[in-house]
Amino acid sequence: MFMSVVNSDLVQVNDAIATAYWTRAVDRGADAPLGVGALEGGKDSIGFLVTATALSGAGVLGCARVAMPGQGWALRLDEVAFPVGAVAHRHTHSGSGWRCLVAGSLRTEAEDHTTIMKTGDYWFEPAHSPVRAVALHGAGVTRFVRCMVIPLADLGRSTFQLCTPKDADLPRLQVTHRHFDHTVQVDAG
Repeated sequence: MFMSVVNSDLVQVNDAIATAYWTRAVDRGADAPLGVGALEGGKDSIGFLVTATALSGAGVLGCARVAMPGQGWALRLDEVAFPVGAVAHRHTHSGSGWRCLVAGSLRTEAEDHTTIMKTGDYWFEPAHSPVRAVALHGAGVTRFVRCMVIPLADLGRSTFQLCTPKDADLPRLQVTHRHFDHTVQVDAG
């Protein structure tokens, strides 16, 4: 299976197994989501599609192979808000997926590279891949939208797992706003 992040330039895809869309709304501060999530998108939405084949062409911002959980899966759409100075200490998630920075700037530190993300950038994180993220914006809130394929066992639960247990004693300033967990049933035929 593949997961793609797309914009409104995408020509219709007929073989999407699952979709999630995020559309910017009114900024009400870090304690509230910046956008709304839905299973269908509009012209200004960021879309996330799970397909059997890789997507490419106009409107496809990125496409990556996704490791599918063995005992069923769900599509989770959420967003994470980082106030100034917030750090997501080295951690993993049980699901693979795309992120899109929708406000601010963020330094991501993965196993083999460090990247400075700016508003409009997107990136893929495989399941169980350690990453650390630091908000770099000097004012306001840094935010990214995330869509992951998660195991059914994680429905309604956080997929965030610290790599170093003692980091649980450090401040966690970022706030996660979950839009939905959507269980996906795929026919065996």
